[in-house]
Amino acid sequence: MSSVRSVLSLLTIALLWAMSASAPLPESSGDPELLQFVQKNREFVLRIKQDVSRIRKLMLKQFKIGSDNELMLMQEMLGISQVDLSLCRTEPCDLTGCFNQIRTGLHTYQGYFSRIKEILPDFAGHIDGLQADVTNLSSNLQQQMQESGLTVVDYPQTESQANPSFLESEREIGSYLVLRNFERFLEMTFRALRHCSS
Repeated sequence: MSSVRSVLSLLTIALLWAMSASAPLPESSGDPELLQFVQKNREFVLRIKQDVSRIRKLMLKQFKIGSDNELMLMQEMLGISQVDLSLCRTEPCDLTGCFNQIRTGLHTYQGYFSRIKEILPDFAGHIDGLQADVTNLSSNLQQQMQESGLTVVDYPQTESQANPSFLESEREIGSYLVLRNFERFLEMTFRALRHCSS
């Protein structure tokens, strides 16, 4: 009798498992247009990141860049900080705050890139292409925010962004560190877009 009950229990469990496995996955409750925007721009972010990586490799060939430990020490000495994307990690995602922080970060790096073009003219062509992509990404974010009825905040460029002191004292290493930080910023942006679309 007990063996019959065991068999029936196993059959019930198997049947329930089969029914749940065949059930369709729930669709995302997010805005379809926003999901499409996020997917498209995640791919764009990855492409920009690949370009940054390529430029960094060119700098490594041309300049004497130290080890990772030396670079970390130099970054601390020069006071090069990472852009804040804390609002992109909230639960649930603070879409307005996150997108504004990403745009502010892109704006900051645009200022750095303009100065890098001046102090490292050999890399001006590479940086021009990077700046065009950054401008497009920022415009995409702004347009999506306006279409979604989110508040767009524009911050004026500060003197430290337009003429960062660390690029004056250590032009080559400072420029390399800016690109390395920007690559990490893009990684965080990619994760933020994925988080905000989930």
